[in-house]
Amino acid sequence: MAPVSPSAVPLGRSYALAAGPRVRLRLVGPGDAPAIRALFARQGVGVDELDVARLVRFDPRRRAVICADTLVGSSETILALGAIDLDAATPDTIVVEAELSEALSGLIVDALVSRVRARAGVGGHAA
Repeated sequence: MAPVSPSAVPLGRSYALAAGPRVRLRLVGPGDAPAIRALFARQGVGVDELDVARLVRFDPRRRAVICADTLVGSSETILALGAIDLDAATPDTIVVEAELSEALSGLIVDALVSRVRARAGVGGHAA
C-alpha cells in the first residue's frame, strides 16, 4: 500500500475530536437515509426525500458523500455529513452537529478535498 500524504484524510479510520467523541469517517450508503434525516432534523434543517436519495445514492466515480459517525449508546449516529462533486474545488453540502461544528467541519472538508485530490492524482490516496 502506498503511503498516505500528510494532507490526506483516509476513510475508515476513527478520529478523536479535541472536544467530543471519537468519530469514524466513511462513505454514505443507502441504509444511512434515516440517520441522515435525523441529523438534518437535529440541526433544524428541512430535507426532502429527493435530497436524501441524492445523498445516499451517488456515483462514486463522480461524487463523494462522507459522514462522520459514532456510537451513542448502542446506536450508530451520524454527527456530520459532507458532499462534493469530484471535479469541484469545494463541497456543496456540509451538515454538522452544532456543538461539534468547529471540530468536525474541518475534518469533513479535508476528507472531501482528499477524495478530489486523489481522483486528480494530486497527493494522497482515496480510502
